[in-house]
Amino acid sequence: MQDTEEDTSPAAATAAAQAALNGGRPADARAHAAAALERYGPDPALCLLLGRAHVVEDEDDHDDEAERVYRQGLEAFPDDLGLLSAYAELCLASDPLDHPGRHARGPVLANRIIELAPDSPQALHVGRHARGEILVLPDAGNPAPAVIAHIQRHDVRAALAAAPDLADAAWLAGEQAVRRPYDRRLAILAETLAALERPGRRLLLAHVRAPLPTLLTVAVLAATLTASRAAYHLPAWVALIAVLLFVPGAMLRRLERHARARGLARLLTPPDGAELPDSPLPPPPAFSSRELVVNLAVLVIVVCSAASPLLWTPPENTDYPHYTATAPDTLLGAPLLSAQPGVDGVGSDTVSIVPDGFGPGSFIYLYGTPQQMAENSAEPLVLVIGLTADHRNVPADTVRMYEQDLAESESTINDVWDAHPGGHGGRLRCVAYATDTEDKGAHTACSWIDRGSSGTIVLNKAGLDRDTAAAIARTTRDAILQVDTSGTTQAAALTPVTR
Repeated sequence: MQDTEEDTSPAAATAAAQAALNGGRPADARAHAAAALERYGPDPALCLLLGRAHVVEDEDDHDDEAERVYRQGLEAFPDDLGLLSAYAELCLASDPLDHPGRHARGPVLANRIIELAPDSPQALHVGRHARGEILVLPDAGNPAPAVIAHIQRHDVRAALAAAPDLADAAWLAGEQAVRRPYDRRLAILAETLAALERPGRRLLLAHVRAPLPTLLTVAVLAATLTASRAAYHLPAWVALIAVLLFVPGAMLRRLERHARARGLARLLTPPDGAELPDSPLPPPPAFSSRELVVNLAVLVIVVCSAASPLLWTPPENTDYPHYTATAPDTLLGAPLLSAQPGVDGVGSDTVSIVPDGFGPGSFIYLYGTPQQMAENSAEPLVLVIGLTADHRNVPADTVRMYEQDLAESESTINDVWDAHPGGHGGRLRCVAYATDTEDKGAHTACSWIDRGSSGTIVLNKAGLDRDTAAAIARTTRDAILQVDTSGTTQAAALTPVTR
């Protein structure tokens, strides 16, 4: 860095700071400008250069410092068009979500410039900047303004196509911008390519080199993920992936926006009456019909995919199996004893867990003989408790309810396992248990739940292994439940069998 003591006047300090900024040395530019301001006092040109030397760093802390410098400069020179224009550019380029106050000051500053000097280059520039446009200087090949993002993306794509790689393209653009300090397109191009060279940002080049195919591919993939999640009830992270697909494009737009701000900050103000040389960049093309068609297609894809969960849901997600429950005459060789939770006043500890008001669609079947129940502590050989209804919104973990009730009883749980659900699908969970006076595994209860039914099959028979108990439970459930094609869900009403 040059010794700032050599800056013998504000003009010399301004020239040194401008040269350092044009040479890509913003730290040196800040040192020259800050030292001169401290030595000579407020100066609009030095404040302007110091602020721009902060903005070019593209960091929040430097943006805050730039705003502080601009505000201090405007306190001393409230009508300076250069400071007003630079501060307006900083505000208009800021993120409205991260810095809402700063962003809101942009239009106010722009209006102030237009009020002070409506026909000035600064007024024309900030007016177009506020509308998201860039003033294309009146070169022979650039007769009219165009949308800034369109020109910027075109210039970067053309530079990448003409150079062997990104590094060469960035170096060449930087050299051209230094030689032509008044060319806005060159300044923005140099800053954009320099930003793309930073670590991790080369992944964004696909969006630059082939924007239309990349955009269309991202939209199709996101729409596919969104529709698939709605169709198959996939987890929420699938939708998050669909959103993340658009992140690189958003990152590129943010990079370009900051590069435009830095490019505008490094520009020199053309001397009054000076004839500017023609830009070496070719005229930017107008928007093509192909771009219009692709953007419309992407818009349609995004809107349709967002609406797909509301407009289309597969039948398997809007319907559930409607079962009819019918008690077989026998189970495990035992006859049907009753379709009610009790037999002629004979109590049962097992059936006592059935809640009061077991409503429509419920069924309770007991199998065995009165003699067996009298000899087996009033327990039937097989007890079936179930409910046929819409279970689409019933948590699958409800299958553990019988197990949880046992844990609060005097019985001891000896084994718990998940079994294959069988033909009706859903979930099947079994638990073996016994009282303190019984052998281990004296009873086995297998509970199931699927989209249209739930229930528990209690086998009061000792010595059943896991596979045998689960197989009996599946066979029993499949024998009781049949799909009702009429679309109604009901349980067969049986008359209790008496002794």
